[in-house]
Amino acid sequence: MTDFEPSWESIAPLLAALHGQEAEFDNGALLIAPTTGAAGSILSMHDGDGAADATLLAIGTGDIPQPPKLPEGGGIAEAPLGAYDAVELTVFGRPAVKGRIAYGSSVAAVGGFEFAVDDAEGSLGAAVVSALAEQAFLEGAEWLVTLVEGDPAEVPAFLGEGWAPAARLRRRLQ
Repeated sequence: MTDFEPSWESIAPLLAALHGQEAEFDNGALLIAPTTGAAGSILSMHDGDGAADATLLAIGTGDIPQPPKLPEGGGIAEAPLGAYDAVELTVFGRPAVKGRIAYGSSVAAVGGFEFAVDDAEGSLGAAVVSALAEQAFLEGAEWLVTLVEGDPAEVPAFLGEGWAPAARLRRRLQ
């Protein structure tokens, strides 16, 4: 675990915002409404024994390498989209990787990563994560969090090193 002390009441709305939704709680669990073609889910903290369904990872914004390392012909575009901001990496004008960020008071949640090209080594996604961390730092966030499936979670290569488990979560489909 990290030095970061997660507050479900402050992080859950950020996770909902990454889906373009308002946080809706039911007995402390976050309800995420279904999106087109997908089931909705209910996320809640898991403090008990047994495996969790997902892991909340955290890292200090200053612990992500800066500035973003862009590939040849790469560019970063940022756009505020209401509940979250979007960052897109293009290579020679073509979309490569997208990510989202939602801001809280001292924490920001990142997610919604979409890869239009193969990124097996993680360098393209790492550039997007770096750009998101830079934005989070400028907005006053000391920590970044992201939700990854599994317990223990396998940290995707594009996130880079330094992410640590901050909380374990249960997920139920609606």
